[in-house]
Amino acid sequence: MDDRRLPVRLALAILATSLLITPTWGQKLARKYFEENRYGFSFKPLEDAQAIPPQPEAEKRGAIARISCKKLLLNYEGRTYSMDADITVWRLPDLAVSSGDKSEDDEGSARQELGELLEKIYIGLDADAYTIDEPKKIKKIEARHRRWEWDLPGTQIPIIMDVWSFPLEDADIHLAYFFPGEDEKKWGKAAERSAKTFKEIERTASAESVGKNASYAELLAFHEEDAQRIEGWRALPTPSEKFIIKTSATNQRFLDEVIERLERSRELYERDFPPSKDFDHVSIVRVCGTEEEFHKYGGTSGGVAGWFNPKSTELVIYDAVNINRNMTYAVMSHEAFHQYCHFLFEESEAHRWFDEGHGDYYGAAEFKGRKVEINTKMPAGLNRLDEIKKMLREETYAPVEKHLNFNHREWQTQGPSNVSCYAQSWSIVYMLRQGMLGNVSSKYWKPEYAEIIPAYVETLHSGYKEAYAEILAERKKEREEEADGQSAPLVKEKVNRFDLDDDQKEEIWKASMKASWGQIDFDQFQEDWLRFIDDEL
Repeated sequence: MDDRRLPVRLALAILATSLLITPTWGQKLARKYFEENRYGFSFKPLEDAQAIPPQPEAEKRGAIARISCKKLLLNYEGRTYSMDADITVWRLPDLAVSSGDKSEDDEGSARQELGELLEKIYIGLDADAYTIDEPKKIKKIEARHRRWEWDLPGTQIPIIMDVWSFPLEDADIHLAYFFPGEDEKKWGKAAERSAKTFKEIERTASAESVGKNASYAELLAFHEEDAQRIEGWRALPTPSEKFIIKTSATNQRFLDEVIERLERSRELYERDFPPSKDFDHVSIVRVCGTEEEFHKYGGTSGGVAGWFNPKSTELVIYDAVNINRNMTYAVMSHEAFHQYCHFLFEESEAHRWFDEGHGDYYGAAEFKGRKVEINTKMPAGLNRLDEIKKMLREETYAPVEKHLNFNHREWQTQGPSNVSCYAQSWSIVYMLRQGMLGNVSSKYWKPEYAEIIPAYVETLHSGYKEAYAEILAERKKEREEEADGQSAPLVKEKVNRFDLDDDQKEEIWKASMKASWGQIDFDQFQEDWLRFIDDEL
């Protein structure tokens, strides 16, 4: 999940063309108000609307909520596109306030411009090319109504962003209605009726954001308040105080199982990758109550069952009760490993064989009382064993040395199927991990194999730490030179993998592979690996 611009949340669906175009009925208003007590306003969205929390990255930009109204189908040249008609609620304060650099001499600063922000998010939207720009007085508020119209890139499907802006004392509130242009009159009138219900309400005290040294109780209080801003959401603690669950799920038995598996999975990670004594990171896990809500929150579609975003640092899953909850648990343990390593190893980035191979290894864990069993199979379409067996029979696996050194794109497109890369990485990690536990016969196991993963992790971790230190030192040096003897401005001390260029990352990766896999005979390992899979799995 990265920060690239999206084609207006429209997903191509290869569906029968008889599936109809946008419905033409009028849109009624919801009975209940959407209330934002933190910032002091409310309004009525459209009927059947569902409020979805903003992702952390969107929230940093100013998004308060996304209110999904209807899923529509748009037909173009024999293909059917799905689209969510929705409302995004934005709050944009003064530029100086939002950037944190307002000085005592400032007499005020211009508010952030929504059009410029939308242009960065929606492909095809031109910030200066609005078709409507008019003042509107709503309940004594001097509001502004603007509209942007453009075509879905690559098609002639018209889409509209209809924005109603309300300048409050400390920020502008924008209601951005997104709908198809083919029914502009129907949707446009509904948006206007909705916007005209906007009103200011009494504000309630709000918790301040928490610092890096906050206690678990302080973090929990903050996330409880944050979750409850969207109706139906809440935050739950965990016994170990290593997780906070933000959820809209209502089945408490399911949530208890989620918490139990998270806690037991963390014990596994800590056994295999022991944390330092001062490691106390609390992981945020978002559990959506339904698959539909999960996809709306993440902007994903079928085939995705969970994800970890290294930018937002959230782990996101849903209750797959209608499919197989064991799939939810397996995906959760897989993604929770990514989340744990993200913080344990200074937000470093490893090769895919290490990340995804371990993710699937832990995803297959089965907890029986206080015992844990690492299985060779996962539920549903997550099973890697059958895939690697087939690859061996058909000799479609990649040479081990080549597979391990793939970059992300090469790894993902290894083939022959879209899960072959996962199956091969899982089988290698399974053999290494089980061998380190003494569970692999000496017929296939060499003592030096036990040093591969520890040497890889140690070199990778130290490589990133050194690179981060160099970047931070360079920043400080540049700021001191800019200050020219005056008080140097503050330096952004947060450094992570996104601050490294490709050459720096490649250098770390090569050193990690040399320190680990470079110490063994690849031909011998591949022979041992093939016989292990064929004989033992």
